[in-house]
Amino acid sequence: MSALIDSNDEYKKVKLIKVDWDKHRRSPISSELGIRRQSTMVVFKDGAEVDRIIAQTGKKAIEGLFKAVT
Repeated sequence: MSALIDSNDEYKKVKLIKVDWDKHRRSPISSELGIRRQSTMVVFKDGAEVDRIIAQTGKKAIEGLFKAVT
């Protein structure tokens, strides 16, 4: 993901929060967001969910999320 972020200055503006699935899969926030699997990425803009990917770790899928919020 670092190479993707480094490839576009707009992507550097996206705030990333990594959550340890093993520790937090049963947390209230995981439940509220409907996160049921490891490797789930959710993007928000202005406090609203814009898009998400589940179990997709490829550059193209992740870049789609970044484009959705930049």
